[in-house]
Amino acid sequence: MTRITASNVALRVSIALALASTCSFLLAACGDAPATDGPGLVVENPFHGPHQTDGVYRLAMEEMVRFGVEEDPEREMLSQVRGVEVDAEGNVYILDGNRLLSFTPEGDFRWETGREGEGPGEFNRAWSMLMTPDGHLLVRNQGGQRFDYFTLNGAYVRSLSRDLDVFDGFANPIGFLDDTTAVVTGSLQGGQGVIVRLAKTSADWQVADTFRVEPKMELDLPTGFSIGAGGAILDGNIVLARPDVYELGILSPAGDSVRIVRRDVRDFTRPGYATFNGGAGIRSYSRTSMPVVLPGGYRIIAAGWPTNIPDPDAHTKAAFAQENPPDPINHSTLDVYDADWRLLFSIENDDLDALEFGTVMAQPEPGDLYMLRSSPYPHVARVRVAVEGN
Repeated sequence: MTRITASNVALRVSIALALASTCSFLLAACGDAPATDGPGLVVENPFHGPHQTDGVYRLAMEEMVRFGVEEDPEREMLSQVRGVEVDAEGNVYILDGNRLLSFTPEGDFRWETGREGEGPGEFNRAWSMLMTPDGHLLVRNQGGQRFDYFTLNGAYVRSLSRDLDVFDGFANPIGFLDDTTAVVTGSLQGGQGVIVRLAKTSADWQVADTFRVEPKMELDLPTGFSIGAGGAILDGNIVLARPDVYELGILSPAGDSVRIVRRDVRDFTRPGYATFNGGAGIRSYSRTSMPVVLPGGYRIIAAGWPTNIPDPDAHTKAAFAQENPPDPINHSTLDVYDADWRLLFSIENDDLDALEFGTVMAQPEPGDLYMLRSSPYPHVARVRVAVEGN
């Protein structure tokens, strides 16, 4: 059992670099309802919570089992993990590059399927995976232009037609509101925001409802460029996160603002945009993860931002022009909130390696986390995490 207090451990957070003309970030803003409606709708948190140094609360983490580990530690079994899912029996399914793998709850290898290609059952730019309510693996394949169904034995079932309206705007399925309603986010072409679609899987993914989330950012995108879209489902609501400020937006399935959660981070850096040689590109600098739920209603959020990029556009332009601008000096943090979204304390920077808290890929139950780690080799670990204290 590892116990971590706010003063002695931090979380490594990777900052993604977007090299294409359209790139995927997490966005949020209030929906149709004003942000001032209702008590406690907007939760403003300081940079550090009231228990940052007093030791009242602790984060306890215990590793249970590792997946993708072989007897020879020099041989990497996993390399590009894009998705992790867990079935009711505890079997684990991992989307790793151009293949699907499965393991027993104890970490023993079960099966592997897939290869690179664009045909049925093949993978090319497979970016994420979900477990469907009816017990299938849904793979976001072909750069988001195709959704593929697989059985829990790894057998290819079918692909959704690319002509469906749900695929407009780099579709990303983020979860299910019920057995037949999927939530799919997409980017707004030529805009800064997210389009959220509710699709009926029982009717071949026909779009039943749509709303848009359009925050205002200091980024003048040309026609054809977009910033979007990700998110998560939490307590029947839709959670989105902005790339320019530390802010989570929690929205109802109808698009109304349920809650906005902010942390006072002055250095949180918006994406940078630059033109070069007749082209253009966008680079991300800061990020906030989707919230992870722990026993007792506590939530944790991973975040990171550079502390030395005063002008993201200038830095982006220098990077694309290969002028060797200074590397970002990143502040990394794991923020612990109570059930009312009040920041309690943060785990930051210094003792980064001691925590070994990777990227959370799946959460079957509160505090039961499957996380991706890169050291000493890529693997997925099941850990139990809880907040201890008063």
